[in-house]
Amino acid sequence: MKFPIAGALAAVAFSLVAVSAQAQSGGPPPPQAIPGKLQYDANRVGRAYDQLRAASVLGAPRRSSGNPLQVKAAIALASELKAPCAVTDAAELKNGHAKAPDGSTITVQTYEIVCKDSLGWIISKSSDGTSQLTDCLALQTGALAAGKAWPKGYLCGLPENGTPFLGLRPIAAKVAPSCALVDGAYMGAGGQPPILRYEIACKDGKGFVVDAPAPGSSAALQAIDCDEAKAAGAACTLTDKKRG
Repeated sequence: MKFPIAGALAAVAFSLVAVSAQAQSGGPPPPQAIPGKLQYDANRVGRAYDQLRAASVLGAPRRSSGNPLQVKAAIALASELKAPCAVTDAAELKNGHAKAPDGSTITVQTYEIVCKDSLGWIISKSSDGTSQLTDCLALQTGALAAGKAWPKGYLCGLPENGTPFLGLRPIAAKVAPSCALVDGAYMGAGGQPPILRYEIACKDGKGFVVDAPAPGSSAALQAIDCDEAKAAGAACTLTDKKRG
């Protein structure tokens, strides 16, 4: 089954904000597209993220489940923010205060959520009405790209979110039913209606670039294979054609 992406991939306008600018505002940083190639060993699932956890420069956390009230609050917030998630677990991150542009103080509520058979997320809402949802794979990609500039601890840390790309399995099953997913990467976000872009790599050496609807978006799920993606100016970085 094939889901053609309408128009050239390069035509999608992506909005990627610098981590440092967002950090100064007190809110969570946005995801970033990773420059250049990011290679994984597909035969050792989770190796890359295990290394992230061990890398003190990134401050990769290990979180425990929240108490029942915190989990309940996270479920309610996930529903309010239209997170594509059937929440099975959650943890409250360090919530606190930030300065608004007018100098007033705003409060921020932030949770990590685990989702049944899909990507986990870190979700946030401020008392000024602003909100943000960032999936665990986007956070991992942003941390790898930003290095020391990434805010310490701002990664998914619940055990079920420990290997973020595995959350792409439902998407892989839809766009390529024969794909045995061995890796995945976040590529960026943008467009109108908004999409989230991922690369998926399959055990047989094939790969796809996938545009999935952002939370609350009316965008359709679309995909093209890596050969088509390369021709459109968005070459895959994970797929090794010699593997399989």
